[in-house]
Amino acid sequence: MKKLSPKGYEKLIRLFQSLSGTRSLWESFNDCINLFSLSFQNFTECGDVFRKNEEEYKQIIGKYKEKEQELIFHIFAELSNEYEMNPFQDLLGELYMRLDMGSKTLGQFFTPYHLAQLCAEMADIALIKQEIANNGFITINEPSCGAGANIIAVMEFLHRNGINYQKEVVVVCQDISALTAKMCHVALSFLGCQAVIKIGDTLANPFERYSAERLKSNLLKTPFFILYGGYKKV
Repeated sequence: MKKLSPKGYEKLIRLFQSLSGTRSLWESFNDCINLFSLSFQNFTECGDVFRKNEEEYKQIIGKYKEKEQELIFHIFAELSNEYEMNPFQDLLGELYMRLDMGSKTLGQFFTPYHLAQLCAEMADIALIKQEIANNGFITINEPSCGAGANIIAVMEFLHRNGINYQKEVVVVCQDISALTAKMCHVALSFLGCQAVIKIGDTLANPFERYSAERLKSNLLKTPFFILYGGYKKV
């Protein structure tokens, strides 16, 4: 699978620059990620949570004129196409850095994907397969997920070794930054992972069990986390 070419990034960067207009590039990018994350959340939400998400979506999209809304939909379509061609890439993290939005204060300089791949290769595949044979699945915890590069690299490694990560792997992620946590949520939703992402400080308030966290924490759930029952396993 080919990674997104420099020209591919240039196209997405131009779309975001066209969208920003009188807004900052950061605001436009943040709004898009929020919209995409809300859309993925509402694949499986219902009742009051669904209505709350819909209201938030309307408030964000309402800031943009019709032509700008078309640009947002275009950006989502471009991302969807890129993930369809190659799901195993840190597309949003790389785009974030290319848009020069990394924060020195928060240390938001994402791990290059080739380093994430190198770390993933250190996993004991025989042990992983044995765990799946015994329990039917494995769980992975990423306490500082950023845009999800490490998890994506692990999913690539498992896929290459014949493991159906969409059904046999459940992922718990956490990040203190709401924006990067939502970037991770969008990426892992596109990837088809069973994943739950908690927004918050891992050291001060680590993820416990889903049954407790869902009542008190700001959680982002991928569609497959609900559809394949990941919430029963963490």
